[in-house]
Amino acid sequence: MGRIEMVMLERKSSSKAIVYVLISGALSLFIGMGISRFAFTPLLPFMQTDFGFSDTVSGGLASANFLGYLLGAYYVRNLTSKPSAYNWLVASILMSILCLGLMWLKIHLIWYFLRFWAGFWSGFLFVISAEFILNYLFQKNRQELFGIIYCGIGLGMIFSGLLVPLLSSQFNSSQIWLWLAAACALPAIFVVFNMPKPEVSAYPIQAEGQAKNHSKPQFLYVAYFLEGFGYIITGTFISVIVLRGTDSVLLSGYVWVIAGLGAILITPIWALLSKRIGVRQILVLLYCIQSLSIAMPVLFPGILTAILGAIGYGGTFLGIVSMAIVYGRMLNPAASTTAVLTVFFSLGQVLGPVTAGLMSDLSGGLDLPVMVAAFSVFLGGLILAFNKGASYANY
Repeated sequence: MGRIEMVMLERKSSSKAIVYVLISGALSLFIGMGISRFAFTPLLPFMQTDFGFSDTVSGGLASANFLGYLLGAYYVRNLTSKPSAYNWLVASILMSILCLGLMWLKIHLIWYFLRFWAGFWSGFLFVISAEFILNYLFQKNRQELFGIIYCGIGLGMIFSGLLVPLLSSQFNSSQIWLWLAAACALPAIFVVFNMPKPEVSAYPIQAEGQAKNHSKPQFLYVAYFLEGFGYIITGTFISVIVLRGTDSVLLSGYVWVIAGLGAILITPIWALLSKRIGVRQILVLLYCIQSLSIAMPVLFPGILTAILGAIGYGGTFLGIVSMAIVYGRMLNPAASTTAVLTVFFSLGQVLGPVTAGLMSDLSGGLDLPVMVAAFSVFLGGLILAFNKGASYANY
């Protein structure tokens, strides 16, 4: 075999390995985020019908999940570069599936407990997976591909959004949780065997002389907190918002699918555009588009605006997540900013649903919480627009 053939074979093998790693990252987020976290959204109207609880209870269940996510992300921040991190990843997958299945139990108090622990293990799984994949891609100099793994969340949104209404004709909401847990088995096996294991020295080595240029991206943390607060209000109540705003049971059931399609089809585009116009500039654009998408069903009620809002919402929130993590690493390559960003994001997520639920019950509807959510995201975009951070990180 000649040298050219050997080089081509090595490149083909490397490309195949990258594809498998990206798929494992996507499926990891499919389990920990797309199903364990976001299946709650399309299931919520059916749970409210089956058990008759209020928006305040709904928001409380969501916030319990996000509180767990916050604590999980905080606890895991020092584990991602240790050899034991892979074992924690496997444990996170198994516990996420277990918490899904146990939602079958029809006891409200246990639901809070399970949603908390589902969030805790989701936080572990999200941070560890993101760090593993990001470090691997930095080593291969293919970090622009990082956003692809977030399509796994969109896939989970589509899957749960299609499966839940389909199963609802034959099963109650408690039984549907069991089906969702079972659906995670095969993806879990793929992740366990294909996720790249961590290396202690995996973090990008900073170039000499760059250390003095590193930024402490507090402005990014604040903007990301506001995103977490605003986006999750729609993420929690979007099916309820659409049902009440359009009286369309069909659209309320499948609006999550529409958002998931937006996430899968649009999210990879932002990574490509960021190489041309800059990561920070893309983030500002995404915040503005999402703010309008959140507000659209309230400002212009109707089926068409509900669909457009769902596409805009789905097509931006994963782009914001992926771009914020990459931007944080660019601002400070020597640190693991993923966990810190996730903690701030989670703080917003904890406050968002419970605040929205209380506001809804007090004001008699979800219009006010939705507009507060839209303003929160818009404010985050303004903060990013007027804070550039280190100059070398703005390409």
